[in-house]
Amino acid sequence: MGNYFDDVTMTLTVQGGGAETDVSCDVTAGTLTPDTPEEIRKRLCGQRTVTGTTTWSLELEYDQNWSPGEAGPPVVPIGLSLFLSQNHGELADFVIAWPLEDTQATGVVRLKTGPYGGTAGEIAEATLTLGLDGEPTFGPITATLRRALAEDQAAEETAA
Repeated sequence: MGNYFDDVTMTLTVQGGGAETDVSCDVTAGTLTPDTPEEIRKRLCGQRTVTGTTTWSLELEYDQNWSPGEAGPPVVPIGLSLFLSQNHGELADFVIAWPLEDTQATGVVRLKTGPYGGTAGEIAEATLTLGLDGEPTFGPITATLRRALAEDQAAEETAA
């Protein structure tokens, strides 16, 4: 059915008591990327490829949003740019839910401040790579998240 990376939900939750923040509407692309170093070693007995430890990163492309958000109604979450700046250096749990593929990725990233500004007359875009603390986990969307996504969709249909 899927393969389109569309209607994806991405949330960040600062560890240690932070509230879950939905940043889906700021992000234009989110990619989990593994990096496994390889080195070809020539030895007396022949050539061999040695692989190192895989590290992961979350690469984000987003429209800069420095809004503090609003308590509502309706509740408007803090903008991703301001969220990253206010939580610079903190660890955060992330969830990227892809309903068309009924899968989600979860893990922990180290937050850092992203770019500020851009080209006159154009949308201020930003690109940022966040390092993961460990490896991500991939699996089916959890029942709790599935209910929340269904509630969000129902609310959108009612508002339309």
